[in-house]
Amino acid sequence: MPRDPHVHFPAFRHHEEARQEANNAMMALLVGAQVSAQFLELSRGSSKLLSEIFPGISHIKRLDLRPEAAQSILRGAEQHLGAMAVPQALAIHEGFILDCLDLLGVQAVKAFKMHAELATHAGSALDADLLSRFHVLREMRNAVIHRSGTADHRLVAVIRDLTPAGDSEWKKHAGRSPVGIRGGDRVTFMLGELVLTLATTKALAREANRMLIKAIPSAKWAEVIVDDHLQQTTKKLDSRQRRRAILGLRRFSYAVTSVSDAELEVAAAARGVPMT
Repeated sequence: MPRDPHVHFPAFRHHEEARQEANNAMMALLVGAQVSAQFLELSRGSSKLLSEIFPGISHIKRLDLRPEAAQSILRGAEQHLGAMAVPQALAIHEGFILDCLDLLGVQAVKAFKMHAELATHAGSALDADLLSRFHVLREMRNAVIHRSGTADHRLVAVIRDLTPAGDSEWKKHAGRSPVGIRGGDRVTFMLGELVLTLATTKALAREANRMLIKAIPSAKWAEVIVDDHLQQTTKKLDSRQRRRAILGLRRFSYAVTSVSDAELEVAAAARGVPMT
């Protein structure tokens, strides 16, 4: 088997890129907030507003406070950034799983059922520890977005289903555990929960990717490869150049599939771009 056991089809590449971008943006904002708070020590005690001290900064008047008040907000930014970043990371993952289901010909699936539907149609199960963590994160996200950060019975129920291994990983990444949250408790996302979310969704996405390899017929993968090639290639190619490009794409991004040259030729011909 090739060293990389994954199929790098468009939705998977987008998922990996978007997940990394979300991580980088969150870390940049978090570090930037702490650097800014530290920098404002130089202006501590000043009676001037930020717009007077830093007139060249865009939108500064939207946070037109004195340095000490601004410092307090910046130092507490982690919780607010987490409340934005964790839902984004979960949405990126949910979009990818729905793309996987679409490849399997399954559509109109509710997000909370998507992993179960994927397992059913792909013929294999996802890791139970990963899923238990994901469902707790999903209900925590729902609490933050839809219930003003207040835990309810749905969150408490999925926390009861968190596996011991899932809880252990949670503590390892986040430094705390959701076990013990009760209805009415406050739900927050800190940096640890973002790290946990990114690690959990990365692992689930890679498991889903590997499940698709055997679940999707090679003739369907041939269509995906040709469509991928057409999305990436805008210049006009003759049949010899087209063949070389498509075979190269199969070798570098779809090596774990069992797509034959003949299947690629059929898929290409069906799209009006013959390889021979």
